[in-house]
Amino acid sequence: MIHLRVYQRNSSVIRFVVSGHADYSEAGSDIVCSAVSALVINAINSAEKLLDIRLKVKDDYETLDCRVPHTFAEHAQLQLLLQSMVFGIEQTTHEYPKYAQVTYHRQ
Repeated sequence: MIHLRVYQRNSSVIRFVVSGHADYSEAGSDIVCSAVSALVINAINSAEKLLDIRLKVKDDYETLDCRVPHTFAEHAQLQLLLQSMVFGIEQTTHEYPKYAQVTYHRQ
């Protein structure tokens, strides 16, 4: 199962961690994994390309850990990008609840 953990402060996304594997289908044809990956990669790349904000990303085969630099935590456009990513992944979890999950953590 893919697990998205969203860390928020004052309703702003300040960090998110994506881990696990959907195991919906074999590698290369897993639509759940593809959907989550596309949403996450698009949010990170859009922050850098469109907003000139470089998020702090640590990535290995199992886990992607992304932190918002403190100076951009309340940036409205960045928050819209990140909340859109979370919304897209939430929609995926509604369609495929056995393969993806979102949890929220307030800080």
